[in-house]
Amino acid sequence: MAKLNNERLRKELDSIVSKGLKKGVFSAVCISFSRPGRVSRKRSVFSYGKKRKDENENKVDDKTFFDLASLTKPLVTTLSAAVLIEKGLLHPEDKLSDCCNWKLDGIKKEIKIVHLLSHSSGLPGHKPYYEKLYKISTGEKKEKLKEWILEEKLCFKPGENGLYSDLGFILLGFLIEEKSGESLDIFWEREIITPLKLQKELIFPPKRIFDMGECVATEKCMWTGQMLCGEVHDNNCRAMGGVAGHAGLFGTAPALLSLCEHLIEQVKGREEHPSYSSDVLKFLLKRTDNSNWTCGFDTVAKENSSSGRFFSNGSRGHLGFTGTSFWIDFERETAIVLLTNRVHMGSSLEEIRKLRPLLHDAIMRNAGFNSGLI
Repeated sequence: MAKLNNERLRKELDSIVSKGLKKGVFSAVCISFSRPGRVSRKRSVFSYGKKRKDENENKVDDKTFFDLASLTKPLVTTLSAAVLIEKGLLHPEDKLSDCCNWKLDGIKKEIKIVHLLSHSSGLPGHKPYYEKLYKISTGEKKEKLKEWILEEKLCFKPGENGLYSDLGFILLGFLIEEKSGESLDIFWEREIITPLKLQKELIFPPKRIFDMGECVATEKCMWTGQMLCGEVHDNNCRAMGGVAGHAGLFGTAPALLSLCEHLIEQVKGREEHPSYSSDVLKFLLKRTDNSNWTCGFDTVAKENSSSGRFFSNGSRGHLGFTGTSFWIDFERETAIVLLTNRVHMGSSLEEIRKLRPLLHDAIMRNAGFNSGLI
């Protein structure tokens, strides 16, 4: 195992991040990195910037909460589905038409659970349901939203292709609630996070009033005009009340890294989770047919991957629209968590796309992983 060059790594990260701060890519950054050591895992955390751009103080640290956005999909919805699969309440090959009483017409009857998990259902990627959802009474929101999604025209036959879809994961969230008999956030907290003792650092805000100093700001709410801080950025999720299968999770970089480390340990057979088996997890991490996705997790792109040049081909991760990401290299037992609030500075994605691989490459190179694996 090569020795991590901490001093050189710090200088490289300082240079990359300070350029990003000057360009206005984000106001807040926290990077958490883990690699194996001789006795125990070695961890590093690097924090930069301010929790909102118009403040002089309130600096970011390792206890700062970020809106994790679509990291909710793999870490909440997919792992919650793993619990139901383990309990025999769901099976990946189940058709929606066989496992629920939803109104499904035509080819939609062929949509399977695995299609929703792997973004191959044919459902559109995004729809601005929030424009009319906020007018619906709280008790009717979920049923109405489910109805709207199921009425959408499919972009292709289920399983024929891949298209990243918020809609598919919103439906998964509803399905998990129906099968478990509980709200998604309550089920996930009890079954997934509490056994790992991370329930205070990975949370859904509706369950807790944030101290504004604990959380980074994102954008102004389109309805209230107030800066969102501790309230979910995703408009559809916010209109739903802050808990959904596609977004809503908040957390700190070290806590997210701890969850990534557990996934590594479970895949390697050194740990088990009390709510789902390693076999179920390994199944969910396998790439599916006709898609660049596994069940809930992204894979390393052949060219211009957000993970950079040095993550192995079997690595898994995910990006969040707010400027968040995690990547796990299971072969090297290494994980990198990158949390930012890039939406706080504007809507352009170009700069964060350039910056992510630079940061990942700097860490992997200084850790001695200076070549990719096939």
